[in-house]
Amino acid sequence: MKIRLLVFISVLSVSGCGSNNYQQSPQEQPYDPATTARIRLFGNNGLPAAIKPGQDCMSKQEPVYAYGYSLADKVNSTLGQHTRRSVGMPASWRSEHLSYGESYAEFVIPAGRPSVVLMKMVAGQAFCLPPANVFEPQPGKDYEAYLHRQSGTCMGVIRQLSTLENPGPAADVSSDSCAKQ
Repeated sequence: MKIRLLVFISVLSVSGCGSNNYQQSPQEQPYDPATTARIRLFGNNGLPAAIKPGQDCMSKQEPVYAYGYSLADKVNSTLGQHTRRSVGMPASWRSEHLSYGESYAEFVIPAGRPSVVLMKMVAGQAFCLPPANVFEPQPGKDYEAYLHRQSGTCMGVIRQLSTLENPGPAADVSSDSCAKQ
């Protein structure tokens, strides 16, 4: 019993730590609506999400992990806690109505250059690894990306947020799938 309590306390102390992979560069990239865009990636312990900002499908650069890869992320999600890592994007319906253990991270990304969004589902017996999506963010625009699951299939969805009060995402964003490597 004492060992279980010690393990539980240790896990709780680790759960307060953020993901050590949550960094955009040695210095945080400032948001400039003329040259950058912002994206919010959703995930949980079974739905990790990542991005390769300013890269294309052929890039060998390591992605920036948004959520779901670190032990702290997995523990927080399992305990039903929400982590919100924000760069100042306006709230959306989805960001205000997180499901159990779902969290998000926001990133400032270069506009006018491709960015690759990677998502997968690895939860118990369920596994889904759709191809990565590449899209070209427009200057000053805000986007959300998440894994859509329906009828045993899943796919990555990227949406541009609306500037109107609370209508949710305005429209799906045109994106291409990267070939599996």
